[in-house]
Amino acid sequence: MAELDTRWVMWRRGITVRARFETNPHSTSETAGYIVHFRTLDDREITAKSPVRGHRDEIRYDPQNPSHVLAPTRIAWLGYALAAFMIMGLWGALCGIPAVLWSLRALALPFR
Repeated sequence: MAELDTRWVMWRRGITVRARFETNPHSTSETAGYIVHFRTLDDREITAKSPVRGHRDEIRYDPQNPSHVLAPTRIAWLGYALAAFMIMGLWGALCGIPAVLWSLRALALPFR
């Protein structure tokens, strides 16, 4: 539940900035694997810990608590796709694809 709260806070009020990542030499499986250095919009230098590295050396931070960071990853969409497939199931996917194709064709008719 804490992970969901973190993502919700970052989506609502997070600010994306460029960051510099370095490997945490004291990390174990329970602690963060990277140390993140970045500047806030009011030009404060912040050092925080992150368990993953962002794919474009960017992080989102909470302006109310700048040490609270989230590094976006490339495969975040894979989790959403897997969850949608699990909810819909195989039959939902098989019936949904033709409906989407039909809708696209129907919407394209006025523009021909």
